[in-house]
Amino acid sequence: MRALAISISISCVALSGCGLEAIDDGGDGGDQVPAEVQAAFDQSCALPGCHAGGVGPDLTAGGSAQILSTNGTTGEPFVVLGDVDGSYLAQKILGGPGIQGGTMPPGASNTTTAANTALIIGWIAGVEFGSGGGTDTGSSDTGTDPMCFIDAAPAMPTFDADVWPILEGRCALSGCHLSLAPLMPDSAGAYANLVGVQSPLAMIPQVDPGTPDGSYMWHKLSGTQTLAGGGGGTMPSGGALCVGEFQTIYSWILAGAPQ
Repeated sequence: MRALAISISISCVALSGCGLEAIDDGGDGGDQVPAEVQAAFDQSCALPGCHAGGVGPDLTAGGSAQILSTNGTTGEPFVVLGDVDGSYLAQKILGGPGIQGGTMPPGASNTTTAANTALIIGWIAGVEFGSGGGTDTGSSDTGTDPMCFIDAAPAMPTFDADVWPILEGRCALSGCHLSLAPLMPDSAGAYANLVGVQSPLAMIPQVDPGTPDGSYMWHKLSGTQTLAGGGGGTMPSGGALCVGEFQTIYSWILAGAPQ
């Protein structure tokens, strides 16, 4: 399984090398890409010689909405919100089966790029974004901002101060991980049951310090659990994480999962 944070020596200069050429399916492109996701595209994808309009799909601010209504060269849609497995863009980032060319983007070992790809995967999986355009997911969302247990990812997140409030509010609940494995009775107990502990549902630990893509908890949150050999639904079951929560957990694992 390819990790998100691996060094990739794939060039995007040649059109055939990316395997991301757009095929117009006649969609009107009326949906929008959230500002946070567009910023990630701008930093890691919409670059000269890559997806800045010269190589399809165009991921610049003026053209990125097309990925919500067009397909890749394999015929799969670039993005189906809420369906990571069925979104070709997500599979190109994750190195899934059936992609053409190499995993994208080049240079994913860069911390900024790794965080950006995580944010993009989170958006496709269904992470809520409170501002910046937003997309029509086809749900019955009322437009009310979701309740978030942390507003923005801190520079140096720790479990007790930053991650536990998210898990306590969303996961350590009756009928969920207050009574189901991995148990989350309190901050210390949750940390002990997650960090470095093998998942019984996949061939990787619940949390592998320094490696989000090697952490089953991360896959369950981002909707990519099947790529890790697991199954079941995306967590938390009560609704997707806010973008700040998503980034906090990713950054915490990437930093070595400090308590």
